[in-house]
Amino acid sequence: MLNLGMTEIFCFAVIALLVLGPDKLPEAARFVAKWYGKIKKFINNIQNEIDRELRLSEFREEMQKEIEKITELERRLQKQLDELKTQNHEVETEQAVTKSQNSIRYVPYHSSSIIPFCIQYQKSPVIGMEAYPSLNQFDNELKIAV
Repeated sequence: MLNLGMTEIFCFAVIALLVLGPDKLPEAARFVAKWYGKIKKFINNIQNEIDRELRLSEFREEMQKEIEKITELERRLQKQLDELKTQNHEVETEQAVTKSQNSIRYVPYHSSSIIPFCIQYQKSPVIGMEAYPSLNQFDNELKIAV
């Protein structure tokens, strides 16, 4: 703190011995040591408070940056969620239109060979093969043997 070497301390001790004398020197040394300890403690407390405030300030800055990152991430996720909702709504409307166009009907089916239960859907083209239009009226109906 004061950067005193041994020679400076020795010089102060000799001057104090000459000025105060041997009677008051121990009392003066205790007084100086007591105040030196108080001043050193006070300076250390101030340094610790400054360091703590600096660390707290840095921590606040880091927290603010993290909050900004989280807010940006939340905004992007909300945007993606909205896009998915619109896509889902579009798919649901397409499915409703397709379902209304290609609904499955239950029709009694009488045959000599009894088939317990079978489902036939509308024929669709197969990749690599040509699809021919169906001539059978029961291609998109559910046939139940009675």
